[in-house]
Amino acid sequence: MAFSNKRKLVKPEKVSNKKKSNTTNKNRDNFNVKTEINHLNSDIISIDDEKGYDKCSNANDSNINDRRRTGRNARSSQMNRNDLDDSTECFKNLKKGAVIEITVYNWMVFSGPIKLKAQEGINLIAAANASGKSSIVCALVFGLGYNSNVLSRNKELINFIKKGEKKSYIEIVLKCNELSNICIKRIMNIIDNKVKSFWFINNTKVNYINILDMQKEFNLNLDNLITFMPQENVSKFSRLTPEELFECTLLAIDNKLLDDYNYLKKIVQEKKDDETRVQMYEHEINEEEKLVTDLEGKKEKFENLKSILATAKLYRVKKSMLAMSMKKEQLKKVKERIDTLVKEKDTHFNTLRFYLSELEKCYKVINSLSIEYTDRKKKIREAVNEYIKMKIRFEEIEKEILKEEKVMEDTVQNMCENKEYIKDLEKKKKEVKEEMQRIETFFKEKQKYSKDTQKRQILLEVELKELSNQNKQLLMKKYTLQSEHNSLVDKLKKRQNYQNIQEEKFLNSIEFTLRERIMNYKKNIKNIVKTYNLLSDHFLENLKKKYDESKIASQNELNNEIMEELSKKNILYGPLCKYIKCIQPQFDYVVEFFLKKYFNSFLLIQKENKDLLEALYKKYKLSVITVSRENHKYCYVTYEMKKRGVEYFLYELFDSPEVVKNGLINFLPINIAFIVRGNTLKNKGTNEINEFNNFMIKEITKQLNEDVSSLLYFCDNNVHRYKISTYDKNIFIDNFSFIDKKCKILYYINNDVKKDLNNLNEKKDKCEEELQKLQQTFQEFEKTKRDKNDEYNKIILEKSEINLKKNKLNLLKKELDTLEENLNMYLKGENVIDEKRNRVTKNINILNEKKINICDTYFTILKEHRVYDKEVFTLSHKITQWKRYLTIIKNENSEKEEKHQTLKNSIELEKTKYTSCLHDINELEQLIKVQKKELTKEEINALKDIHLSFEELEKKLQECLIQQKIYNNLDKSEEKYNMLVVSVERHKESIENKKKEIHFLKKKLENYDKQTQFVLPNWVNQINEYIIFLNYNFQKFMNFINSNYDGRIELIKKNDFYEKCQLFIKVKFKTNAPFLLLSISHQSGGERSLTTMLYILSIQKLTKNGFYVLDELNQGLDQTNEKRIFELLSCLSNPTMYKQHFLHDYQYKYIKINYHSKPQYFILTPQIIKNMFFKDITVHYLFNGFGVLDDQFVGFYD
Repeated sequence: MAFSNKRKLVKPEKVSNKKKSNTTNKNRDNFNVKTEINHLNSDIISIDDEKGYDKCSNANDSNINDRRRTGRNARSSQMNRNDLDDSTECFKNLKKGAVIEITVYNWMVFSGPIKLKAQEGINLIAAANASGKSSIVCALVFGLGYNSNVLSRNKELINFIKKGEKKSYIEIVLKCNELSNICIKRIMNIIDNKVKSFWFINNTKVNYINILDMQKEFNLNLDNLITFMPQENVSKFSRLTPEELFECTLLAIDNKLLDDYNYLKKIVQEKKDDETRVQMYEHEINEEEKLVTDLEGKKEKFENLKSILATAKLYRVKKSMLAMSMKKEQLKKVKERIDTLVKEKDTHFNTLRFYLSELEKCYKVINSLSIEYTDRKKKIREAVNEYIKMKIRFEEIEKEILKEEKVMEDTVQNMCENKEYIKDLEKKKKEVKEEMQRIETFFKEKQKYSKDTQKRQILLEVELKELSNQNKQLLMKKYTLQSEHNSLVDKLKKRQNYQNIQEEKFLNSIEFTLRERIMNYKKNIKNIVKTYNLLSDHFLENLKKKYDESKIASQNELNNEIMEELSKKNILYGPLCKYIKCIQPQFDYVVEFFLKKYFNSFLLIQKENKDLLEALYKKYKLSVITVSRENHKYCYVTYEMKKRGVEYFLYELFDSPEVVKNGLINFLPINIAFIVRGNTLKNKGTNEINEFNNFMIKEITKQLNEDVSSLLYFCDNNVHRYKISTYDKNIFIDNFSFIDKKCKILYYINNDVKKDLNNLNEKKDKCEEELQKLQQTFQEFEKTKRDKNDEYNKIILEKSEINLKKNKLNLLKKELDTLEENLNMYLKGENVIDEKRNRVTKNINILNEKKINICDTYFTILKEHRVYDKEVFTLSHKITQWKRYLTIIKNENSEKEEKHQTLKNSIELEKTKYTSCLHDINELEQLIKVQKKELTKEEINALKDIHLSFEELEKKLQECLIQQKIYNNLDKSEEKYNMLVVSVERHKESIENKKKEIHFLKKKLENYDKQTQFVLPNWVNQINEYIIFLNYNFQKFMNFINSNYDGRIELIKKNDFYEKCQLFIKVKFKTNAPFLLLSISHQSGGERSLTTMLYILSIQKLTKNGFYVLDELNQGLDQTNEKRIFELLSCLSNPTMYKQHFLHDYQYKYIKINYHSKPQYFILTPQIIKNMFFKDITVHYLFNGFGVLDDQFVGFYD
C-alpha cells in the first residue's frame, strides 16, 4: 500500500525515578512523530507514554513535573509557530475556519498531550476500534463550544475527561485568513465532581458568548449533519424530514440563506396571523352589532313592563278594599249560624243520657250469669279428669291379669319340654363316652412308633436347609445371567437402531429451550393425536392394552410407538434427524453440515390441517415444514463429471423416506449440491476453477431443464459457493469456507461397531447356553426337593393330629361333666314349677277385686256429670238473650253519639271560620295601609274613579299577569336597566375601535407584500441555482461511482412564497429501476451511506465551512464503492481534476462558486481496503488501544 505521507514513531526511553537528565524527562511524557519529506508537510503528534509516566504521591515532585511540563509546552508552541510560518503556502487555498492543529490533554482515551496537524484535502484517521478516533471528533465538538447533543453520547462533560484525572484541556487552531490563524483553548478542571471550563482565544481569557460569536464568524455549523457527522449520528441523516434536510442544506451553504428563509416564513406567518385577525375582527363587529340591536329591544321591553306594573298595582289596592267589605258581611252570617247549632246540641244530650243508663244495667246482669257458668264448667272438667284416670287404672289391671295368665301357660309348657330334653342329654352322654374310648386306643398305637419318627424329622430338616441354600445360589446365578442377557439384547438394539441414537445425540447437542420444546411435544403426542384425530381409536386402545400388560415398558416407549405410527401412516415426521441415514460414511460430516439446520424440524404432510399446523407452531413452538406438490428433478453424476472429480450429488449420500427428501428440497438444494474429490481443485488456478464451475452449471441446467446461476459443492473440508450476477454474466462471486470434518450427530455401523456387535452376539449365545443348562439342573433339583417336602409334611401332620386328639379328649371330658350337671338341675326344676303356678292364681284373684271397685266409683261420677250439664245449658241460654239486648242498645247509642259529635264539629268549624274572617279583615286593613303608602296622591285620587266589581278587577289583573309573562325573562331591577344602557354605549364604542384596527391591519398586509417582494426574488434565484448545482453534482458523482447509479435532488414548495420547502433526495441503483426517496425502508445501509456521502460531497463547493467530519461513514460499503469514494475524494480535493471531470456548463448569475478552493475532510475509519492507492490523501495513524504492545516500536525507526 502506497501513502503520500508516512509517519515514523520514536519510542521514548523508559526512565527510572532516580538518575535521568533533563532530556530524558522531556521524553517521559510524550513521543514525537517524525515524517519523511515526501511532497507534503509532516505532522507532529505527542502521545503520553503511560508506561513511563510516574504517578508520584509526593507534592514536591508533582510541582517539579508541572514546571517541566510548562517549559515543554512553551517550546512546543514556539515550534508550532515556526511550522505555521512554513505551511502558510500549504493552507493558502483552504477556507476560513479550516482546522490547522488539534491538541488534547487527558481527554477520553488519551493522556497526552497528543497533537494532530491537519492538512488540506482529505485527512484519513485510520486505527483499530477503541483506539481513540472518536475522541478527536469529541474534542472538536467540545473545543469549539458545542455540547454533547451534537454527538448523541453521554451528556455529562465529566465522563469525557480521562478517568482518574482532574485537569484536561483542548486546543484547536483554525485558519483566520491568509496571514493569521486563531487559537481556541478550553481548560477543564474537575472541582467537587463538577467540571469548570475556562476559555481562551489567542491566549486571552474570554467568555462563552465570545465563543458563540466566533462560531458565527467562522461559519462553524457542527450541529448540522451535512457538515459534521459523528459516528453516533450516521443513521440520523436518512431519518431527516424533507423540511429539515432543506434547512440543513441552507445552513451548510450560507447562514444568510437560512436567515432569509426564516424571515420569509416569519413574514408569511405574520401575514396569515393578521389576515385571521382581520377576519376575526369583522366577525366580532357583526356579532356586536347584533348584540346592540338585541340590547335596545330589551330596553324597550323593560319600559313597557314598567307601565303594566303601575296599573296592576292600582288594581290590587282596589281589589283588597273590596275584599275587606266582603269579609265583614261573611263574619255576621257565621255568628248567627253558631247560635242555632248550640241550641240543637243541648236538646240532643238528654236522649243520650237515657241510653247510657240502660247499657250499664245490661253489663251487670251479664257479668253475674257468666260467673255461675264458669263454676259449673269447672266441675264438669274435674269429673271428666276423674273419669279418664279411672279408665287408665282399669286398663293397667287388665294388662297385669294377662301377664299372670301367660306366666301360667309358660310353666305348663316348660314341664312338657323338660321331659324331652332329659332324654336328649342321656343320649349325648353315651356318645361322648364312646368317642373317648376311640381316642385312647389311637394314643396307645402311636406311642409305639414315636422315637423313629422324631429321628427322621431331624434328618429331613437338615436336608431341606441344604436344599434351600442350593436353591438360592441357583436363583442368584439365574438372575445374573438373565440381567446380563437383557443388557446385551438392549445394547444390540441400541447399536443397530440408528434412528434413536441419532435423535439422542441431536438432543444432547442442541440448546436447552429447543430440547425442552421437542420433549414437551413427545410428552403430549397422545393428546395431539386425540384432539386432531390423526390415528384410529382402535390403534390407541391396543397400545393401552400393551402398556397395561407391560409389553410396553414405559410411557416414553408408548410415545415413540405413536410417533412411528404417524410416520408410517405418512402424516407427520419429526424430528427429521431420525429419518436421515448416511449411506456414504466418508461424507457424513458434509451431510450433517448441510442438513443440520433442519434436524430439529417436523415435516407435516397434511398441509390442509391448519389447526394442527398452528398448534405445532404456536403452542409447542416447533419448526414445521410442509411438502409441495411439485415433483422435483434430481441430477445424476455423468461420465464427464466423474472425469472432472465429481463423486456424488448430496441426495445420494443419505437414505430417507421420499417424502422427507421432497420436503427438504424446498429449502435446500440437495438435488444440485455435489461432492468433489479432495485433490481435484488442488494447485489449480482461477481460470481452471471458473471453467469447472461453468461446466457444472451447464450440465445441471441441461439435466434440470431450467436456468441455474449458482453452485454449492464440497471439496475435502471446504464449502464452495459460486454465483453469477443476474445483471452481468461476466461478474460472479466465488467464495469458500472451512468446515470441521467431525460428525457429531449422524451414526452408521463402521468396522469398530461391527466388531462390538459380534462380541455382543457371542456373549449373548454363551449366556443362553448357560441358562439352558441351569434350567435342567433346576428341574432335577425341584423334583428331589418336592419328595423331601412331602415326607416332612407327613410327619408334621401326624404330630399335629396327636395334638388335636388330645385337645378333643379334654373337650369331651368337659362336655360329659356339663351334661351330668344339666340332668341333675332339670330333675329339681319340676318341683319349682308347681310352686310358681299356685302363686300366679292368687295374684289374678287380687287384681279382679280391684277392677270391681273401680267400676263402682266410675258410675257415681257419671251421675254427677249429668246434673252439671243441664245447669250449664240453662245459664248459657240466659247470657245470649241479654247479649242481644245489649247490642240493640249499643247500636242506637252509637247513632246518637255520632249525631252529637257532628254537631260539636260543625260548631268548631263555624268558630274557626269566625276567627279566620277576623284575621283576614285585620290583614286586609294592614295591606291597604301599606299599599296606599306606596301610591302617590294622583294614584290615590285615581282609585276613586275605578268603579269596577270584584270579578271585573280579577279579570283586569289576569290580563296584566299575562302581559307580564311575555316579559318574564327580563330582570326587573333598576340596576339591570342602567347596565343595559351602559353596555349599549360600550359596544358601539368597541365597534368603532375594531373598524379602525381593521384599517390599520390592511395597510400592514400591503407592507408585508412589499417586504416579501424585496427579499424573495433574489433569494429564489439563488436557491434555484444552488439546486441546479447540487443536482448536477449529485448526478455526476453517482455516475462516477457506477454508471448504473443515478440520483436527483428535487425542491418542492408549498406556495409561491416558499413557506414550507421540502428537499427530496431520490436515487436508483439499477438502470431500469425507478427513482426512490432516500429512506430506511427503500435502501440498504450501504446504499444510504453512499448516498449520504455523495450528497455531502456535492454541496462542499457551495459551503463556507472550513472543514467536514465524517466518522465511519464508509461502514456498510462494499470494496468497489469504497475505493471509488476515495478516488472521488481525491478528485474533489484537487481543483484541476475537479474542473477536468465535474466542471459545470451552466452559467450561474446569482451565485459565485470558487473552483480553486480546497476542502478539508476528516474521515475516520477502523479499516482500509487493501491495495488502495491514496493520492493526495493524508493518512493519520493512531498507535493506541489494545493492539499496541509495550515494546512494539523499539528499533523500528531511527
